[in-house]
Amino acid sequence: MVKEIKLFFILNHFFVVKTTFKVNSIFKYLNIKNYNNDFLIIKSDKELQQIGKAIFEQNFYFVTEVIVTEKEVCVQLNDLFEVEKLDLFHNLQFTKKGTSKTYELPVYFTNHEDWKRVEAVTGFSKKAIIEKLISTEFSIAIFGFLPGFLYLDGLDESLHVPRKAVPSKYVEANSIAIGGQYLGLYSVESPGGWNVIGKVDVSILDLSSIPPVKMNLGDKIKLKVI
Repeated sequence: MVKEIKLFFILNHFFVVKTTFKVNSIFKYLNIKNYNNDFLIIKSDKELQQIGKAIFEQNFYFVTEVIVTEKEVCVQLNDLFEVEKLDLFHNLQFTKKGTSKTYELPVYFTNHEDWKRVEAVTGFSKKAIIEKLISTEFSIAIFGFLPGFLYLDGLDESLHVPRKAVPSKYVEANSIAIGGQYLGLYSVESPGGWNVIGKVDVSILDLSSIPPVKMNLGDKIKLKVI
């Protein structure tokens, strides 16, 4: 294990420490920034999902929440955290990837007004786009920005459509939409800037359960036309 304190400075009134760990030869480096003992931002060359899962499974008493994004892991800290606790991260135990599950979601491809933009940007007809979507096996890359919102990876590059410059004021719950490189699923109604193309006939969100979504990162999603 190689530990090096790389940077120590004051940034916008935040106390910042950047630490680099060489970890178990599975991951090349963990770059950790500590912001005022309130949260950590962790970056690595790869496998952020595994890093986030490992931190979560350690159940550190000084960690309140672990949030994984496509570029970094955010760890929310509580009052029990001390800078010395950063040393614990070099002992993280990384579990092997489990077997992912595959889910089939029934989708009704609506005549939503956003189809005009999707067709114009991609150059494909609605029928051709649907054929591409239902032939793709997607995987869950990220949860967020809303409860139960799924970022689905695997969208064909030819179907990438930028998010709207002006978000819609209202998107129905269970809508599926294209936003950049992802296919997204809105589990709750909200404003949104993604390009809506249909609705899923089931709800994946159960707020009475913990966790409220039974699916996991890495699980596979197939769409079925209804």
